[in-house]
Amino acid sequence: MPELEVDNKICEYRKALGLSQHKLAKAVGLKRRSIMAYENKTISPTVETAYKICKVLGKDIKEVFIFKDIKED
Repeated sequence: MPELEVDNKICEYRKALGLSQHKLAKAVGLKRRSIMAYENKTISPTVETAYKICKVLGKDIKEVFIFKDIKED
């Protein structure tokens, strides 16, 4: 079964709203380093956290998170 790669536009939408990583993190109830890790795609947020981020950004989850299948060899 192919793995799922998750890309996101958190940084793009956050900057468009003039929010710092710290302000977004505070609004979502996280630490800034978590937002930084999501933006750098080091880790992916839980579904609940992704929903909270999208709510603060005023975007639909499909606009912020892009799901791609990784082909198996």
